[in-house]
Amino acid sequence: MTARIRVLAALLGALLHASPGLAQATIGGDWRADVARFAQSVIDAGLAPGMGVAVSQDDRVLYTGGFGVADAASGRGVGEDTAFYMASSTKALTATAVTLLAERGEIDLAAPVTRYLPDLAFGAPLAADSVTIERLLTMTHGIEDGGPVVVRTAYSGDFTAGLLIDLLAGYGPAEDGRAFNYGNLGYNILGMVLAPGTEHGWKDVVRREVLEPLGMASTTARVSELDPDRIALPHNVVPGEGFRRISLGKTDANLHAAGGHFTTAGDLARFVAAHASGGRLEGERAFPAAPIAATHERRVPQARSFGPYRRVAWGYGWDIAEWEGKTIVQRFGSFAGYRSHMSFEPVSGVGVVVLVNGGGPASPATDLVASYVYDRMLGRADLEAEYARRRAELEAEAEADGAELAAHLAERRARLAPLPHPLEAYAGDYESPRVGRIEWRVVAGGLEARMGVVQTRAEVFDAAANRLRIEIGGGVVAEFEFPPGGGPAGAVTMAGERFERVGEP
Repeated sequence: MTARIRVLAALLGALLHASPGLAQATIGGDWRADVARFAQSVIDAGLAPGMGVAVSQDDRVLYTGGFGVADAASGRGVGEDTAFYMASSTKALTATAVTLLAERGEIDLAAPVTRYLPDLAFGAPLAADSVTIERLLTMTHGIEDGGPVVVRTAYSGDFTAGLLIDLLAGYGPAEDGRAFNYGNLGYNILGMVLAPGTEHGWKDVVRREVLEPLGMASTTARVSELDPDRIALPHNVVPGEGFRRISLGKTDANLHAAGGHFTTAGDLARFVAAHASGGRLEGERAFPAAPIAATHERRVPQARSFGPYRRVAWGYGWDIAEWEGKTIVQRFGSFAGYRSHMSFEPVSGVGVVVLVNGGGPASPATDLVASYVYDRMLGRADLEAEYARRRAELEAEAEADGAELAAHLAERRARLAPLPHPLEAYAGDYESPRVGRIEWRVVAGGLEARMGVVQTRAEVFDAAANRLRIEIGGGVVAEFEFPPGGGPAGAVTMAGERFERVGEP
């Protein structure tokens, strides 16, 4: 240290020692402490069990924090390395991988999907060679959505690549033609395009093209790669009790290209920062600028609202929304007991990630925290008073929703008379040619259902009507059919799909 630097250091130290207020005069205030305080206040208000938050600006992640519990049963807390299921936020990762490959000429966005999946066919009059890769990216493919492909990829995990091709032959044209129609199917097919002939090869492509260049080592499409103590487990609200842990409905088998990653808030913020900065991260170029910018372009119009955001267009894997006079590029996701928010504001380069492991009020609480971050970073004048009001409003809504749920459960209890048949009469194996097999077993004095990798305890929904409720990515009512002359159930219908009995337990 030179003599001049020593003198300056001594003078600065003397000034700070003599005037302690100078050390606290942070220009613009301590925004990190404000974000942490507000996120914790949302947890303290009982609006979410656990939460991961990250903030980026331009090409850098500036803040990460964990709040609440990853597991309410054990009290294990959320840390910066806690991984949450990000659900449909995965679509942005899949789209990024496709556009990067297109930039190198390995995929032609204008080509028909049959160039990469030559055996693919749809139900007449929809011709598979009329569906391009770009139409899959923009969800204007014109194929009816949902059905067995979505059930098998997102829930049961019971499929092969060949089976998906066979099932798609039964998909006809969408009712609204080739208008934008949000859903999973197009991105499920894109996953097949990324790695033809494989069930899960798309995961390796996304890791190679997107995760590894960004150093996203804590993001994976294989839950088996995660230490179980790092996973934020899902929770639902129980009236009068708060959040209660529910079963984790995801395994390697049902993590899919439209909703297939676990991630930490800090890791996902690296992806957001790279998009907000045109492909750069921490001063280095991670991706070419052109394909990244292409994903944010307004490709097709949409008119959907999600919480406080009005979505006006869809790009490649991203929603373009309007909020408080600003444009926000965003992609959210939800699944039983999880909600994810990732977004950025292109003008300022500010990006936000909020991940929660709860249902009910946790979903709007996710966006409440994200909105607070934006308003804090962008200088809203009445910030604290306004967000105290919004938080109180959400608490009141959660209380009203809780009362409504309690009333609904009380009404359901009136239908909990003993089932008309012995439990063994419901048990058995039932099969749908399209959706697959569901197995019902008598376990510990009750009924349990298994559908592929999903296993769930059944509860009575309406005893007189032989209707039971199970959790398969959300509540599903199963209605059993019994023959007039007695004997075990011959079929069960769930979500419009009929499963015929094929065997005994």
